[in-house]
Amino acid sequence: MKHWKRWLAPILILTLILAGCSGGNKNAQGSSEGEDNGTTAQKLPVRYLLPGNEPQGLSEVVEAINAKLEADGLNLVYQPTYIAWDAWDQKTNLMMSTGEEFELIAIMHDTKGPNVLAGNGGIIPINDLLDEYGPVLKEKLPDWAWESVKTDGKIVTVPNFWIDVAMNEGMITFRVDMLEEYGLQPPTTTDELLNVAEVFQKNWPQDNKDVYIKVLTEPANHLHTTYDTYPFTVIDTLIYVDQEGNVKPWLETEEFKKDIQFMNEAYKRGLIMKDVLTAPAEVINQEELAGRYLFRPGDVGINDAVRETFPGARNDAFYMNDDIKFRANALRNSNGVSATSPHPEAGIQFLNWVFSDQANFDLVQSGIEGVHWKNTGDHKKDILATTDNGAPVYELANWLLGHVEFNRYPSNIEDGRLQRRTTIAEDAINSVTIGFNFDPSNVASAYANSIAELKTSIYPLMYGVVDYESFFPTALQNMKAAGMDYVVEEYNKQFQEWRSKQ
Repeated sequence: MKHWKRWLAPILILTLILAGCSGGNKNAQGSSEGEDNGTTAQKLPVRYLLPGNEPQGLSEVVEAINAKLEADGLNLVYQPTYIAWDAWDQKTNLMMSTGEEFELIAIMHDTKGPNVLAGNGGIIPINDLLDEYGPVLKEKLPDWAWESVKTDGKIVTVPNFWIDVAMNEGMITFRVDMLEEYGLQPPTTTDELLNVAEVFQKNWPQDNKDVYIKVLTEPANHLHTTYDTYPFTVIDTLIYVDQEGNVKPWLETEEFKKDIQFMNEAYKRGLIMKDVLTAPAEVINQEELAGRYLFRPGDVGINDAVRETFPGARNDAFYMNDDIKFRANALRNSNGVSATSPHPEAGIQFLNWVFSDQANFDLVQSGIEGVHWKNTGDHKKDILATTDNGAPVYELANWLLGHVEFNRYPSNIEDGRLQRRTTIAEDAINSVTIGFNFDPSNVASAYANSIAELKTSIYPLMYGVVDYESFFPTALQNMKAAGMDYVVEEYNKQFQEWRSKQ
């Protein structure tokens, strides 16, 4: 012990040398897995989990993104990781439960929403991070979008405001060239809607006239705009909320009954595929991709292959009642900051950089200009590099990371659709549910059983295959046995508690 002073001086010198090498950089804790010549050793990784298959040209674009980040003075290195859809839930759950480090995760609200991920500790509140590292993000997104991603009063994700749902919810897509050819007007009533579908089917411009209405596994929002009680909100095909804040089971409303009666009438007239419940999903999807549908709920475009099959084909979307623009939900996608990240600020810094400049956004979403895409102005682009099957060599879907003011679309997009995709409905009515996030944990079993039972008991009604009067009593009994009432009761309890604090 008496010789401790002999070792003190060398230790102090070594400590000073190491401190000098670190440069005093408070971010030196981060490191890049792709460390090459040491230049990225002290950069903070932005490990971003995305669903789907990795784009063919990903590595080239990532290199360009990281070069731009460095040129802009950000101490970050972008490292996206794609996880196949069929493994997404299992893989991301495992990563979060085992503490595997990553910074950002794409969140699809209709599968596992922010409230669930925040509730189980998978993502963290980001209020302080936004204040310090996300000034552009805070400025670019409307207040109601931020309100929609709060849990217990705290912001838990960055909203992906790629479209204003008030410019889409409740619309129906038609072939306007066929409307014009047969002297029809866009329908404003459910009877007119059925009439248009019948005329289209009878005069379909192909020998194969087995073409039908595209049916979705969600409430018929396009019909709701014609109801006297509109606007109202339907959550998970289980819960109805009116604008006064009253909550009740959706399946026991008059509005649901009207939906079913319309769909059953369409089925009886042969406007819905007879084996719609059993036909393989890929068959139905291929029909849609081929442009073979009488009408489709929602606002969808038309591709070059359809234009080749049907020369002069033009799509457009309409409301049957456009007096009210309603924002039933703020958004369906967002991006969360992982609780496993040792430097959560990196994810917010990256997203803030993406939305701080159109060039940054274009690079991340569309790839390298002049290589992967060409700027054709006014929110438009031409794809320059495609795979063997015609898909872009690189593209990040705007529903994963996008913004109404930044997104680009193919140059041949319909004018009306482009306008809807790039417009914010300033006069839209917001649902009273925006800002509330239901946590089904207390009724997890009843919730899961109810969602599962929908497919067996309710889809036959929603698809019009069976009539309301004879099939509904048994279907409702099955839903109650699955626990539907407990789910609605728990939703109402949480919702009213949330409203009392607003």
